[in-house]
Amino acid sequence: MFEKLSRFLRPLLRMLGMAPQPPIIKGLFTGYEVSDFFSTNIEPWFDDIRSNPATWNCSVVGVSYYKMDKGLKHEFLRFDILSPDKAHTSIVIAERTGGSDDDTQPADNIAPVARAVTSPDTTSPDVAGDSTVSNAEESNLHVDEATRTNGKTRQKTRVSRQFAGITKKYPIGARDWASYATLESRAGAVLDQECKKAKRNCTLTFSEENRPSAIQLATLLRVTSRLEPMYSLAHTQCYWFVRTVFGALKRLFQDAKQDIPKHSGGTWNGLPIPMKENMDVVCEKYRDAWAALVEEAAQKRRAEQQEKEEREREREQRRVAEEEREREREQRRAAEEERQRAEERARVAEEEIQREREQRQAAEEANAKLLQELEALRAGIS
Repeated sequence: MFEKLSRFLRPLLRMLGMAPQPPIIKGLFTGYEVSDFFSTNIEPWFDDIRSNPATWNCSVVGVSYYKMDKGLKHEFLRFDILSPDKAHTSIVIAERTGGSDDDTQPADNIAPVARAVTSPDTTSPDVAGDSTVSNAEESNLHVDEATRTNGKTRQKTRVSRQFAGITKKYPIGARDWASYATLESRAGAVLDQECKKAKRNCTLTFSEENRPSAIQLATLLRVTSRLEPMYSLAHTQCYWFVRTVFGALKRLFQDAKQDIPKHSGGTWNGLPIPMKENMDVVCEKYRDAWAALVEEAAQKRRAEQQEKEEREREREQRRVAEEEREREREQRRAAEEERQRAEERARVAEEEIQREREQRQAAEEANAKLLQELEALRAGIS
């Protein structure tokens, strides 16, 4: 209830200039006034997430499974991720697209989500940026209604033949993307609106007690991307990427709830698309990668703790040394004061001796004077 109320009030507070700014977490959040969302390959996106310790405390509320209505019906995932203080939400879109013709470097200047989501009247980005798939080959995918009603065996045979014709120029290098923005920002509104133009097949909602963190999500996406780095239209296309990640999250977080059990994901015009079955491998590799990250973080914490303790020891040693120096200075001051007091005592004693000497001298002079006067009196009497 509190989160719902906060989400209702935040836009109003933002309009009034009273809303707190989103956290500075590269790979998840953008400023309110930023109008363009960010898209990057999974590998550098993972590095951004990994480099910021705050992502361990950013929790994934849910993941939605989307399917385009046009063209080859591209599929992608949307993740809603809370900031550490739960005051802001990030939208992260994850998807797979086809590589370049030479299978070398992807065209990183092209935002995949913009092509995948904002252009529903074109083909999916699986082939939109790939000239190896011609219009004639794409038309081979269209199966007439009679074919689809002649039994599952004939459907699968027909689909396999059609994909065999299209995939003769595959596999090519895959490009797996992450696009992100703060939900309440201008860029987030664009991403959110464009997601609504696609069909939401289902949503997997994680329990509040067992939500994956942003770094766990990034680890899973990276493991999946690395497992099948080549894009095959018949086996490891966007359908495979989305289904594998979505299914792995269901296995890894078994208390999560899926709102729509059966949907059209992984199908084209109702026909199942062939995909590689390696979800078990993905989960196993994720567990290994996550365990390695946890151990790495633990080692880093231990190293930081050791450095902190070493700094504390050095500070303590400096403090003890400074105290020792202060004691030495105090002893020198005390010795100097004692020397000065001794000198003062000696001076006072010397002055006392001098006074006594002067007194004796004065007394002797007085006695001598009296004797002189007495002699004078005697001389006068006689």
